[in-house]
Amino acid sequence: MVVEASDNFSTRHAVNRACFALGKPFVSGAAIRFAGQMSVYDPRQESSPCYACLFPEDSPVYEDRCASLGVFAPLTGTIGSMQAAEVLHLLVRGRSALTGRLLLYDALAAEWQEMELPRQPDCPVCSARESRMDGI
Repeated sequence: MVVEASDNFSTRHAVNRACFALGKPFVSGAAIRFAGQMSVYDPRQESSPCYACLFPEDSPVYEDRCASLGVFAPLTGTIGSMQAAEVLHLLVRGRSALTGRLLLYDALAAEWQEMELPRQPDCPVCSARESRMDGI
């Protein structure tokens, strides 16, 4: 299992590719300014999307970095605590209820939102797991 909290897309995509190649769950968390998000991507679950399903690697993105924009310090604790809870779920239960869901936290309003993350059938990262499994 990998727990990730970097502030750039290239690192997140590299971790995502490695986790899906090795079949390891990926607990992702991010925070910038007053906004946080987290999800679990689990290649052991057939229906699980991956990070690239949400943020395709070839999409043009403008990266906001914590170093230049700042982050509300308590927000990192909130997201980190949620990540720790999901790690415990994975260790104890063998799965996470957050797989296929993205949690978004607005620290100014103290509100959580949730959205479903569908797996993209043409995703170059996680759709390849079928072709890898076919050859086994």
